[in-house]
Amino acid sequence: MPRARAEPPATPPPVDDDQVVLVLPTSSQVPGFVVDRAADRLRDRFGVSVDRSPLLDADGDPAPAAIADALEAAFRDPDVGAVVAATGGDRQVRVLPHLDRDVLAANPTRFFGISDNTNLHCALGAAGVQSYYGGQCLPGLALDASLSPYTATYLERALFEDALGEVEPADSYTDDRYDFATGDPREWLDAPGWTWDSFDAPVAGRLWGGCLEVLEWVAAADPAGALVPGAPPAHGDGRVLLVETSEELPSPTHVRRVLQNLGVRGTLDALDAVVVGRPKTRHRDSPPHSERDAYRDRQRDAVRETVRAFADVPILFDFDVGHTDPHVPVPLGARVELDPENETVTFH
Repeated sequence: MPRARAEPPATPPPVDDDQVVLVLPTSSQVPGFVVDRAADRLRDRFGVSVDRSPLLDADGDPAPAAIADALEAAFRDPDVGAVVAATGGDRQVRVLPHLDRDVLAANPTRFFGISDNTNLHCALGAAGVQSYYGGQCLPGLALDASLSPYTATYLERALFEDALGEVEPADSYTDDRYDFATGDPREWLDAPGWTWDSFDAPVAGRLWGGCLEVLEWVAAADPAGALVPGAPPAHGDGRVLLVETSEELPSPTHVRRVLQNLGVRGTLDALDAVVVGRPKTRHRDSPPHSERDAYRDRQRDAVRETVRAFADVPILFDFDVGHTDPHVPVPLGARVELDPENETVTFH
């Protein structure tokens, strides 16, 4: 049976002037120039000192146990104010058995990452530590000729503030692939804003979730229910699920099956609302706009129908998070308020 924590997740302290931001490979390696590009932007835009984990210089992908040791060491180190994932990698689920969640709980530190880093977000949530879904090097900080002002605004809050506060929808977005070789600008489109589906009143709860495909792996690796919550939280704050999909462009059937599995586990029954990130609709190929719009609509239908087969809850679609840009580094574990009348999302 999934266990419910008696206390809400703790917010790690903001990054201090005398602390560093550590870039850590949490599964796969990335080219050194990508890390350098992201580190330069952290220094130049936010004025932080950036250190590189020695694992970035390893020959090949680091071993799962070495990644766990490096993450725990970073959390223990009082000079490290935040850990930024270099990228993801599907081997990250193998890190989970090596993590000592007591170490993470005793030394809360801000952690940033998306996609496969959902594995680590789930471990941190189980340890009672808030973490930030966003702000990793690739995809994220290293893309485009400069960092999006929208992303920079909320990343600055995520690094230095106690709470993210109220966020606004982006005016434009892209899910286009960035080519480092050419540096050509990506195609940016007008953003239609968020879609409020079946909200009758404001809803609030503690946020949990991440990349939908990775939540499927975590659930499979977590038969005891330590990482994937089921029962309503014992602290009484309610729960809001965040999901978004990756550049692998999962089919609506895949989306339905993952949510269905979470429903059978009891995860959906315990929800007060669902927040769905704006889906990426292209990767290496770029289909016509009509096909991309159809993919987005089919995914939305799959989410709506499957979630509501288990729980009659409101759903916020097209939130600025995850694999499209710009994005909000969403604080998982924080209390979020969804206000449909004023169309505001506020993180406390």
